[in-house]
Amino acid sequence: MDKRNHLTMAAAWISVLAGLGWVFSGVLNGWLLRSQIAIPSQFVNLVVPETFANTTWQMIQPWPVLLVVFSALALISLTALLLTFSARPSKAQTTPPHPGFLAIWMCIVIAAFGTALLTSLGDIIATWPPARLAWMLERVEPALSSAAYWGIVWGWVPALIGSRILRLAHRESSDAPERGHPRAILSFATVLIAAALTASLPLAEHSTQDAKASAPEPVPAPTTAPLTFGSPEVSSAFQEVGENWCTGDQVSITWGEPEGATGHRGMSFQLRNTDSTPCVVASYPDVAFDDANGNAIDVLIVQGGSFMTDDAGISSITLTPGSSAQAFLGWNAMAAAGDTRTGTMLVAPYAGTPRQSAPVDLDIIDGGAVSVTAWEPVVAAK
Repeated sequence: MDKRNHLTMAAAWISVLAGLGWVFSGVLNGWLLRSQIAIPSQFVNLVVPETFANTTWQMIQPWPVLLVVFSALALISLTALLLTFSARPSKAQTTPPHPGFLAIWMCIVIAAFGTALLTSLGDIIATWPPARLAWMLERVEPALSSAAYWGIVWGWVPALIGSRILRLAHRESSDAPERGHPRAILSFATVLIAAALTASLPLAEHSTQDAKASAPEPVPAPTTAPLTFGSPEVSSAFQEVGENWCTGDQVSITWGEPEGATGHRGMSFQLRNTDSTPCVVASYPDVAFDDANGNAIDVLIVQGGSFMTDDAGISSITLTPGSSAQAFLGWNAMAAAGDTRTGTMLVAPYAGTPRQSAPVDLDIIDGGAVSVTAWEPVVAAK
């Protein structure tokens, strides 16, 4: 067999292995995140990166299967196309050179990035028009980052196998004159698969919405009101209290409007001394969340700043009657599809004093993490 045929066969094997790895990582990631196995989502995404959006598994059949197949075919065709062009012979060569390990690996990383780009384009079309224009690219950055991370973490496996196959084939093959190469056919097939992947996402979204709309309304059965177990009014956490600290009964707490950047969120809340005597705040706020049904949710509270907030640390602030302090909440956007969003936020000046609550609508879900800054004085606008 000549070198060109060996290169074609090796490119096919590499592309198929990359596609199988892409499917394995995405399916295993979705299964682990949706199962009852108590594994942190951060660890799952670190070991087996998300290659298919969580919303894929919420589509009606057969769309989850078709989206996985189209995505895998897109990765396979893009990898094969990149490998083919990377091994294109120069004018002085009669046979194509075989790409090395790093070149193959880079082709797989770029192909994964391109597949995620096509998926993101289809997702934008499926959800058009967005509720806010600033949120249009909200899921693009995580998808591209996860795909590129997959290529780096797992793309080396098919690259290593492919480089070994090419090395062995190079020793046993013979030179042969060029008889043409299916680059044009492969390019045409790649364009068709890319179009199918991009178009399948809007079709899947609309089919799912139509199926939900046409589903018959279930006949409600008489039931008793469900029991709800919200967050306690006073935290059970221990907080060493300083002299003349503001208690939950001496203050009123107000919440600001959430603000968003691409993939990030931030929100302020203020504490006002409503007592007739001065009091002191010198700690991080005590924060808890209930979902929209009134049940407490497990959210990791990290004391410190975030992408949208800065934390100056704890300082002693004396609040005269009527004066205020403020703190900020920061978190990364969470995929709330299929999960109950936060419906109530509870805040106290410190852990161990009565909390105050207010209804909110935040994309913070059970198992998520938020950061909270220490109380700081409110600077009056000049």
